[in-house]
Amino acid sequence: MAKASSKRIAASNAAAQRTLRAGFLVANAVHLLLVFGLRRRTRATKSAAAAYVGSEMLALGLWWTLVRMARDGDDLGQAGLTAYMFDIIYVTWFVHVSAALFGAWCWYFWLLIPAYGGFVLYTKLLVPFVFRGADPLRSLLNLVPGLGGGAAGGRGAGPAPAEAAAPQEAQSKRQAKLQKRAEKGDPRIVRR
Repeated sequence: MAKASSKRIAASNAAAQRTLRAGFLVANAVHLLLVFGLRRRTRATKSAAAAYVGSEMLALGLWWTLVRMARDGDDLGQAGLTAYMFDIIYVTWFVHVSAALFGAWCWYFWLLIPAYGGFVLYTKLLVPFVFRGADPLRSLLNLVPGLGGGAAGGRGAGPAPAEAAAPQEAQSKRQAKLQKRAEKGDPRIVRR
């Protein structure tokens, strides 16, 4: 059984490595051909060339890390940091090809990477551990009518009080206990 699992992981890792190799070749060939070869009228500036080299070096570093992980037998299909590495590589390819096709303004798409990192940091680290499950941004949104369900009812008029009490009566003992913990701000309870 263990050998079948390791063979399956090795096969999926080999397919992922082939995809990465082909993606690097295509994205870089398109970028280099269009920016430095065919489009002489839109000459590459030093800052665009520096952005290309820097982002490509980061993507190559992540690729090399993934290759070493695959060589060690790790599953490249796992969630977490491995998936984030793939996402950064894919966004880099998109930025390179779109910047070559549509112009330098497409480099702003690369800002999605730190923006998503900030979002994950906020939702997975700050809210559960620093704010103890009480999301301050959600409470601010609740104050604004129409966004989070403030005094004006939020998204619609909201249920009547009798309708709001009905789901609470149908809770199991475990659900009621978890709800009490969440109301107290227990960090073990993650709100979704």
